[in-house]
Amino acid sequence: MAEYMGKDGFVWWQGVVEDRHDPLYLGRCRIRILGWHTEDKTDMPTESLPWSYPVQPITSAAQTGVGISPTGPVEGTWVVGFYRDGEQAQEPVFFGTLGGIPSLESKIPTKVGFSDPRGETGFVLPSINPQLKEDEPKGSAKKPPRDILKFDSDNPEDNIPYPPLEIKHYTSQTDAETAVDNASDEVPPKSKKNLSSNAPEGSVNVVMEHQVNRSTYPRDEYLGEPTTPREARGKFGTPAIEFAAGIHGQKVKNWNATGGRTGFKKAKLEVITNAGPGGEFTSQGPGRWREPLPSALYGAVYPYNHVQLSESGHLIEIDDTPDNERLHRYHRTGTYEEIGSLGQRIVKVVNENYHMGLNNDYTSIKGNKYLNISQTLDIVSHGYHHDNTGSPIEFSAKSLSMKFPKQFFSISDTGITIDAGSSPIELRGSSLKKTFTDGSQTDQVKGGFTQKVGGMHSMEVGASSLAAKGGVGITAGGALNVLATGNITETIVNFPPATSARETLAVNGDVNFNAALGSINLDCGRIPAVSPGGTGLFSSLAVTPSGISMSALVALSTLDITASGIELKALGGLASISIGASGIELSYLASSIKLGPAGITLSGVLIESKASGINVVKGSLVTLN
Repeated sequence: MAEYMGKDGFVWWQGVVEDRHDPLYLGRCRIRILGWHTEDKTDMPTESLPWSYPVQPITSAAQTGVGISPTGPVEGTWVVGFYRDGEQAQEPVFFGTLGGIPSLESKIPTKVGFSDPRGETGFVLPSINPQLKEDEPKGSAKKPPRDILKFDSDNPEDNIPYPPLEIKHYTSQTDAETAVDNASDEVPPKSKKNLSSNAPEGSVNVVMEHQVNRSTYPRDEYLGEPTTPREARGKFGTPAIEFAAGIHGQKVKNWNATGGRTGFKKAKLEVITNAGPGGEFTSQGPGRWREPLPSALYGAVYPYNHVQLSESGHLIEIDDTPDNERLHRYHRTGTYEEIGSLGQRIVKVVNENYHMGLNNDYTSIKGNKYLNISQTLDIVSHGYHHDNTGSPIEFSAKSLSMKFPKQFFSISDTGITIDAGSSPIELRGSSLKKTFTDGSQTDQVKGGFTQKVGGMHSMEVGASSLAAKGGVGITAGGALNVLATGNITETIVNFPPATSARETLAVNGDVNFNAALGSINLDCGRIPAVSPGGTGLFSSLAVTPSGISMSALVALSTLDITASGIELKALGGLASISIGASGIELSYLASSIKLGPAGITLSGVLIESKASGINVVKGSLVTLN
């Protein structure tokens, strides 16, 4: 190194990058340098060019384990540098790039150096990239013409990094899978891929369509444009295609698929004014909120937007445009984070989102928070406490409680408590089912209690007891049926001045009492614990299978009707009438009259027969004394 830099000379140069696949992974590039290398690639192929070292910024340590990746230039990039070994020109070093406006005129046969390295359909693409597949085995003399490089997802290492062609959002997983199945068959597998194929039903499915045909740089769609990224040129220097098919266009298209102008529901109905810098919309509408329109935050103007755009479609923007200052970080799949000029922040994730903290996590929101979940909210927590302005909600491993100034609600392993204080409790629903495994339940109501049942009311209990401190009324619009498998007992305690203990009024029809296998008893003055039915202390009526028995005034008068006859007694039996198979007998003390099949017998202490007229005594035989 007799002519090293700083001693005998300093040699500047300009050139074009032709190969960046450094086998030493140092960021070196093979560069065809003006004035030093031939234009004829046959005379000096790319493989013969020396590897140029990149000069890294002072912010990079350029050491293993620390530093910045020196992989910036791509094939076709114009760079500037110098020879570290001076005129010997064997140790090139490059430290900067030169922009320009690529043109169609550069598409000439690629055997010529300092031209578009992509080649042209019908021309041979040289082996400037050692990782590109050859159509024929190495060493083969036959090299067929190669078109633009095609995407091969089975061998991603053989592809040129490229942004996706299009990203679409589908609210139906079926529609998303249909779009993938209908994708182009030019390249196996399909050129479309569902990024969220395992998402639950109801989620948004994101389908990304790859660029099937890919070229080295510069890309065809950018010919005739400055090499400065479109995003950096701003809204006045950017072709309209960027907002139709570029990153900004993709964001606007997918805005409608994830709420858009329809927005998302809010639990509390209210109207929120949220106008963007451009005034695209002024109201979220009643009971809804919306994702801000992506174009509402964008207002970049050259030269204030500082942009870093990667080969595969990643984007970082630091926008200093007055009144439109932004920070924007965008992933090629559509996931992005953007901070607007007013400090508003938008985060959108097209696939699963993970947030993990190994220590405390603090969030403070002075305004409202709105949370929309299309599927299940699943929270696992050791405990939970929510204090809503003095009305806390507490969760623990064994209990849930909500405390208000005058109300309380608690669920724990010991039971459920709802205390509404002096306020009412209202339950609404299509149906109510209560199931209790314990044998006890208490309903305590200090005021009135009303049940309104529009249909059939059925109640099944093991036993039932009804105690009313006041009157009880039963009104039936139809028949009233009472069925008991045991006895029915009624006790009426009627205190003065009431006069009627029980009344039965049948406006129309009969009143029937039927004891199929027992008796019907009516008692006045009966003591239930002592006397059976039909033996009332004062009066009684007993209807039994054997007959009918009536008694009055402590049995001073009785009437018995049986199958054998009828017997009527009065004055405790001093007077009686008996009707039976033997005849009819009337008696009072020692006097009696008997009518039987054999005749009539009159007996008494004194028998007197008087007639105001004729007294006739007839018989076949008349005996006196």
